[in-house]
Amino acid sequence: CIAACPYRVRFIHPVSKTADKCDFCRKTNLKAGKQPACVESCPTKALTFGNLDDPNSDISRLLQQKTTYRYKLALGTKPKVYRVPFKFGEVSQ
Repeated sequence: CIAACPYRVRFIHPVSKTADKCDFCRKTNLKAGKQPACVESCPTKALTFGNLDDPNSDISRLLQQKTTYRYKLALGTKPKVYRVPFKFGEVSQ
């Protein structure tokens, strides 16, 4: 599955020695009511994480305000990672 993954996000887990991928810190941070480690530690606050089913969540509001795109839609994988286009050197608000 590592070679077949269209997103190239699979890797061999160093402990279990099995194929794995990011789970947004589901078993650690999310379970404790925190954000994924990448969101918490991003110095530019470029990442937003939340519940797409909650219309009042930060992510739902962002998707209503910004133009976004998703990778590999044509493959029917229903990606949940949305990207906001930017120009190099642009400062986000």
